[in-house]
Amino acid sequence: MNDVSLTDVLTFKLSDEGKLLAVCEVSECRPPLDEAMINEALAKQNLSGLFLHENALSNLVKKYSEASESFTLEIGERRDGGCIIMIDEDKMAARLTLTPPYGGAPVDLLQIQKALQEKGIIKGIIKSEIEAALKDGCATERVIARGLLPVRGIDARFQSLIPQIRERKPRIDERGMVNYRDLGQLIVVKPGDPLMFRTPPTEGKQGWDVTGQALMPEPGQDIPFVLDLYGVELDPEAERDPDHNSLLLAAISGQPKLVPYGVVVEPTLDLPKVDISTGNMNFDGTINIKGDVTEGMRIQVTGDVFVGGTVEAAVIEAGGNVVIKGGVIGHSEQSSDPNDAPVFNAKIISKGSISVHFAENVFMEAGIDIIIEEFSMHNHLTALNRILVGKSGGKKGRIIGGIARASALIKTAIIGSNAGFVTKIRAGFNPYLQTQIDKLKLEIDADEKEQEDINKIIAFISLHPEKDKNGLLNKLLHTRDKLETDCTRLHAERMKLLSEMILAEHVQVIVEEAVHCGAEIQIGNCIWKNNEERGKGVFQIVDGEISFDNTMLSVCESH
Repeated sequence: MNDVSLTDVLTFKLSDEGKLLAVCEVSECRPPLDEAMINEALAKQNLSGLFLHENALSNLVKKYSEASESFTLEIGERRDGGCIIMIDEDKMAARLTLTPPYGGAPVDLLQIQKALQEKGIIKGIIKSEIEAALKDGCATERVIARGLLPVRGIDARFQSLIPQIRERKPRIDERGMVNYRDLGQLIVVKPGDPLMFRTPPTEGKQGWDVTGQALMPEPGQDIPFVLDLYGVELDPEAERDPDHNSLLLAAISGQPKLVPYGVVVEPTLDLPKVDISTGNMNFDGTINIKGDVTEGMRIQVTGDVFVGGTVEAAVIEAGGNVVIKGGVIGHSEQSSDPNDAPVFNAKIISKGSISVHFAENVFMEAGIDIIIEEFSMHNHLTALNRILVGKSGGKKGRIIGGIARASALIKTAIIGSNAGFVTKIRAGFNPYLQTQIDKLKLEIDADEKEQEDINKIIAFISLHPEKDKNGLLNKLLHTRDKLETDCTRLHAERMKLLSEMILAEHVQVIVEEAVHCGAEIQIGNCIWKNNEERGKGVFQIVDGEISFDNTMLSVCESH
């Protein structure tokens, strides 16, 4: 009995239905059994590749050791390979899970194709991924089909057909230095000249999901030319060809200027000079004066003023830039009260920038920069951005006497003179900010009060729907939304202005050559009076006080 082997009492066979059976013939003297011995026996009978039920081997060992009579136990089965295809919730991808066979037939391409068909997957099928999964013999949620997302359309675009317009800004030379004195040449167009082409929005590209369902794109925003553009017209050919609705032409002769979603043409008046023979000028557009503007004349324009000669004790007011190739010479009178500002008979006032060769006894006020080529003598200068006197790195730029006030930067070669003229420099100064801030606050208060009133009416209509006549509620909601948007914008503008009120710590007064006695520098609320001759350097706020540092100049020049 001791010669009984395991194969004498335990054998394995595969039924016709593909079930793996363990057949045990009970013997009084049977050899021991463990899972390793079972696996070895299955391998000898070429049955190790079959699927084994959970805990099948441990159950067999237990029953074998406890059995008092012969038994047959199912421990596994033959299984073919399987595939499961799942579609993502948004139907933009299909995923394959592939299980290998256990003694059965592996999944083939035909089975996967049939499964795809049953799921309704007809687009975006990735054949290479299917082939790779079949080669590997298994896969877990492998993406085998992917949809195509729609592409949003492109918004309407606007292309200037006059490239020079885009270049009407400070020039940058080959060394990377900004030339604030060159504000650009005067550009003039004639009736019929093309100004701007508008490319209509596109519809976008259609997409689809893996089931072939079309996904419609969001079209681009259709932005038309802005209404009421002055001095322009749509191409008359638009009546015969709708595409010509996208071409903007000049309707008059004048100076073109870019505005959001369009171009305007400001009339341009060309004059040899302005004197008693021409009279004062009040013009809705731009004036180009080849010669001089003589004493006592007044020019008021909505656009730019270009003067090829000099300006003598005249008044120029412009809604754009003022460029004077020569100088400006005037006279001033001081009242009996030394605290009062002098009265000037030469005034240059611009909402843009002012550029002159030199200025003496002139009142200048610019919405952006004041740029003086050589010297400023006994002038009253106010710029909401910068005052630049003299060429960068040169020795001709001088501010002598008078007062110069700017928000961000004042830069020159020399401040004051050997004669000791009192020369006042005010940086971080913006006389208009508080007025603008107060105005914005009033607008915000009015908007918020109107929103409050509208909210009361909306609440009332919500409680009494019968009072909603002629779509009143929708109109009120639309008005409230617009007021909220406007209020948000006004708050942002006000916060920006408030931040600009505390610019002093970032403001600089740059002197590239010398500071003479009599110079008075004020940055923010701090005042510094010069009682000795000094060289070049930079004035700025350090630890709440004005500091004059001659080591900072090279750093500032590099910027």
